Amino acid sequence: MKKVLFFIVVALIVYGCAPSKKAVDLSIGTWDYVIKDTPEGDLDGHFIIAKEGDDYTGSLNSDQGSIVLEDITIEDGNLKCTFDFQGYEILMKGTFEGNSYAGNVSVDYNEFPMTATRRE
Repeated sequence: MKKVLFFIVVALIVYGCAPSKKAVDLSIGTWDYVIKDTPEGDLDGHFIIAKEGDDYTGSLNSDQGSIVLEDITIEDGNLKCTFDFQGYEILMKGTFEGNSYAGNVSVDYNEFPMTATRRE
């Protein structure tokens, strides 16, 4: 009986320590954002990150419409992408941490802080 109990305990420990087959990508979802201190004031809306196969897709959305996020890379929770706004290429960089995102958007020599919270 002790041997059977021992094997059951060992099996439970091994099973509990085994890595999961698929890690959860915490960047995927809808994020409510604020970009602070732009020449037009604070800008808000939401951005969406999705994954199709090995590639990320996304869009930046506000009352003015939707803009496609391009060249999206996410590594170790760090996002880097670009988007076109009124003829300017904007660089968006930041870090996902739990349900929060912090980073910035840059154009030419100007940089504006950006924060976001994941929608539930």
